[in-house]
Amino acid sequence: MIRHNQHLHIPGPLEQIMKPISEIEDELATKVEPILGIRPSSKIKRGPVGIIISVICIMIVLRELSGAGVI
Repeated sequence: MIRHNQHLHIPGPLEQIMKPISEIEDELATKVEPILGIRPSSKIKRGPVGIIISVICIMIVLRELSGAGVI
């Protein structure tokens, strides 16, 4: 009987194309630093400020999708 193991790692074609999330976050933090004046950290993203920013981003995405006729 084969059991599903969460720690089993089988590389696939997507893994060769996609970057790890931490790498993407690091690149975005570097790009945003000159605009904000500070480098966003995980602590900020997980706190109340991060939640507010996430809500604002979701609202912008929904407005853009609605304007484009997707939703």
